[in-house]
Amino acid sequence: MRRRLVPALLLATLAACSTQVELRMAAQQEQFGRAAASQGDWAQAMRSYAAAVDNVELGRGDLAWQARLHHQAGRAASAACRYDAAEFHFRNAIALAKRSTQSSALSYKALIDLYERQGKTAEALAVRNELGWHQSWALGAFADLESLPVGQPCGTPP
Repeated sequence: MRRRLVPALLLATLAACSTQVELRMAAQQEQFGRAAASQGDWAQAMRSYAAAVDNVELGRGDLAWQARLHHQAGRAASAACRYDAAEFHFRNAIALAKRSTQSSALSYKALIDLYERQGKTAEALAVRNELGWHQSWALGAFADLESLPVGQPCGTPP
């Protein structure tokens, strides 16, 4: 029995250590993302936030943190004109926020803004319909709180 217990305890200890390393790496990547965003390097910010999301998932970090990182990655992707990536991150932020019982309103608003910025009014309306009339109407309260960052106009060479 002792032969089985020692390797099991050793594996559990190693797993706990790697979890902490992943979470520290996620926090560091989040800082890198904020720094890149503050300098307007949206592509790098998107990559840093996406790496932070991966590390939080590996480290089994909380869902609210994952949702926030996905939201920030979506904002950076939008500014970098990576609309598919932005949609992916906003959708994940919404799903994770719902699972963590946090508000997903900012991510819903960002997704609607993303579609409207692209002229995809049908998609924006579909997202509003997902919310329902009362919640969709309330999104106007976030208008001054947060909007998508605007990088260089898409299609314009740097």
